[in-house]
Parts: sequence; structure tokens; C-alpha cells
Amino acid sequence: MISRRSKRPLREDLELVTYTVTSENATHFVEAFTTPGEAYFSLGELVDLEVEVRTFADSKGVTHHRLRVCSRTGEF
Repeated sequence: MISRRSKRPLREDLELVTYTVTSENATHFVEAFTTPGEAYFSLGELVDLEVEVRTFADSKGVTHHRLRVCSRTGEF
């Protein structure tokens, strides 16, 4: 369930939305990049969020992180 939501503008056309998702097992923080004005998950909404984080090092040894959020709601 979504228990908290906050957003932070990054650019004029991009914002970072952070959701606090609570379950009977734990609390997780999920971040999603969205366009301003895009629909958000509502507080109290039951969700199934899958988060994929990829980390890699480039040829110069710099570590990069990529985050992808796949949102699924309803029955599967």
C-alpha cells in the first residue's frame, strides 16, 4: 500500500516521485521518473511495484546506476 508520496522537480519536463510502500513484511522506498502533471499513485492505493536496479562500471571505472520501475495493479 502507498503510505507516503513526495516529488522533486529535476528539470522543467522531469520530476522524481518517491513512494513509500508498506506491506506486512517491510517498508520500501520506490523512486520513479515522471513528467510533471502525470498521474500519481494515490495514498492508500494497493500496488505491486517491481523495481530493477542495474549497476555497471564504464571503461573509466566510473560506476553508474539505472533504476526502472514497473508498476502493476489489479489481478494477475
